[in-house]
Amino acid sequence: MLSLQIEPNDFNSKLASLMLRNGLEVSRTNFVKLLTMLQGTDKSSAMQEASVLLLMKGIDSPEAVKVLGQYLSENPALASQMVAMQEAVGNLNSALGMGKGLMDAALISQLSALLSQFDETFQTISNKFSTKGTIFNRGSALSDVRALKALLQGLQNKTPSSDSAEAQAFSSALMEFQGKLDGVMQNFIAQAILSQSGRSEVNYHYQQIPNTMFTPPKDFEIVVKREGEGPEATINPRNTQVVMSMETENMGKMVISMIVKDNKVYVIFVFNEKNYGEQGRALIARDFGEFQQKLADKNFLITGYQVKVDPAMCSIRPYLIPMLPRLEDLLKRIDIEA
Repeated sequence: MLSLQIEPNDFNSKLASLMLRNGLEVSRTNFVKLLTMLQGTDKSSAMQEASVLLLMKGIDSPEAVKVLGQYLSENPALASQMVAMQEAVGNLNSALGMGKGLMDAALISQLSALLSQFDETFQTISNKFSTKGTIFNRGSALSDVRALKALLQGLQNKTPSSDSAEAQAFSSALMEFQGKLDGVMQNFIAQAILSQSGRSEVNYHYQQIPNTMFTPPKDFEIVVKREGEGPEATINPRNTQVVMSMETENMGKMVISMIVKDNKVYVIFVFNEKNYGEQGRALIARDFGEFQQKLADKNFLITGYQVKVDPAMCSIRPYLIPMLPRLEDLLKRIDIEA
């Protein structure tokens, strides 16, 4: 490592260790790229992980590191962000009603109608997975949020200055709503960055979906591996890995990893506590026949399954940022390839 001619300190040593853990060549070129990407950040563990992950995807943008590093550090929940967004819409609508004398009545009426339409859109996004089991269009949602924020910024610039209580309430509600919009935009952008094509071990699609089957709403996270590497790689439903992370009502956090090869599927259920694992093992054994039949109806054969208690792997993050040795590549390989 000293041959890299980069000052050997604790930070550089940790960064080199992170590169090795993720299978990224510890070369001077890669080291310089990572240090350049980390400039202007707090160089926290989340920022380091983001920089290594992005480099494995062929991205060396410092701005992307900041967005992704913040996402990994805060792990924002889209479900709660959507709820907060709807509350902010309600607050802004109330402020508009109080400040009718601040702007043209027709403009206020049009803006109120537009906010109501966006409120319905947010509710649709929040409900779509729980009611239809489908994934909403993230790109379209991001475009809508950007357009609304641009409109509100223009409106703020045209609002006459006033010290009245109505004007202050409107300005506060407007700023609050724009802040909520910023949070959702950053979430969507970080998800899009994580979904970028790259080397085979990080070439996956990632999506976080609000699941309103819970009160308050929780998130349902999905990772789907692409076949091969680079921008030409696509998701092959007969050669992939699907990882789903979710909150359960009685057994805490749960991860389901399905490794698919041809028409064979091996399933790994991961829980974060021993008691949850024992409870989950009993429930899975009871309902496994039905699960097998549902997959058989789609021409997939389950070769077996495991139930594991592993707090470290009971989240989506270890799958987004692969660790060596690759646990999922080693588990029951014979069962899949036999």
